[in-house]
Amino acid sequence: MAVNVIMPAMGATQETGRLVRWLKQEGDSVTKGEMLMEVETDKSVVEVEAPASGILACVTAAPDDDIPVGQTIALVMEPGEATSASGKSANPARPGKRKGRAPTRKPTKAPAAVAPSPAANPRIGRTLASPAAKRLAKEQGLDLAGLTGTGPEGAVVARDVLSTAPDAPAEAGAARSVPLSRMRRLIGERMASSKQTAPHFYLDMEVDMTGVESRREALKQQGVELVPSVNDFILKAVGRALAESPAMNASWTDKGIEQYGEVNLGMAVAVDDGLVVPVIRNADKLPLEELALRSRELATQAQNRKLMPTDYQGGTFTASNLGMFGVDSFTAIINPPQCGILAVGRVAPRVVPHGGDIAVRSMMTMTLSADHRVVDGAIGARFLQRVKQQLEVV
Repeated sequence: MAVNVIMPAMGATQETGRLVRWLKQEGDSVTKGEMLMEVETDKSVVEVEAPASGILACVTAAPDDDIPVGQTIALVMEPGEATSASGKSANPARPGKRKGRAPTRKPTKAPAAVAPSPAANPRIGRTLASPAAKRLAKEQGLDLAGLTGTGPEGAVVARDVLSTAPDAPAEAGAARSVPLSRMRRLIGERMASSKQTAPHFYLDMEVDMTGVESRREALKQQGVELVPSVNDFILKAVGRALAESPAMNASWTDKGIEQYGEVNLGMAVAVDDGLVVPVIRNADKLPLEELALRSRELATQAQNRKLMPTDYQGGTFTASNLGMFGVDSFTAIINPPQCGILAVGRVAPRVVPHGGDIAVRSMMTMTLSADHRVVDGAIGARFLQRVKQQLEVV
């Protein structure tokens, strides 16, 4: 009996998913649990397993199609049923062609054969590329198959297209339209809603990071395999401060203020075409070394678009660090429904008062954005003081 292959829901609010690529072709044998296709959600690209063993048939979706959750896009048929390997004549009513189905784009013609490139996928003969890279290549009129990818598994990413694109000056006064990716659209909607509904206020405080830098240097000298980054120390300090400041680990709801029972700390990570916030669960209870390992795992998964919904859902507070880009300080927009986000800039030497004299110390500016419906200035200030104390006494 044929089994439906549907567009899965990877999150509670997900309405559609984009088919990135099929890992099997129509007519191929598949085994239950074997990876069948890759689907892009708002946050990541997820591999989806085959629901049954048999022959893949009646494929109605092509790469880049946006498909409603729950819609049938193929069948897995028993070998005896699949007398027509393609499934086209065996099922004239084609799944997904039912009334009300959202239209899908027809697959474009395959490009002319080219020499193999590192981004070529030998299983299905397609070029691995991020959505942003595809969009840029289309705008520049470039063939992705001719580019060398530097992303995960040799995938072409935006920087590969930009480094290859000809430096043709834009026509004077000409404007161009850049299509919105699913991620960029979601970021725009959520951040606009946050600024419109949450009355933000901002607090700045300087932190002496000299002790953190000294400890990191000592760990390097000891030959420690995984030396926590400056950001790891910040995440640890924020986690502990949140545990001591339950009012900051909260959100505004229609029924009142909800204070969370766990400290699940979001960590803002820049990716190819936007921003994702994977969550370090129970960040206040993790030893620094374990937190550092977890933060690296999540950052790698985020940049490779391999996060699962459980990796980015349920955050109670967020920390965002732009120090690695040379930013001194900035204000961030609250990630709803959380009531606060901490923005930190770079660690840089400054002449400051120290021990009754003046000295050159490694200083960092942190800025708290908070929802005034949930907390007031004094609560936010005490929270910053706790973070500062955690970082200056290491």
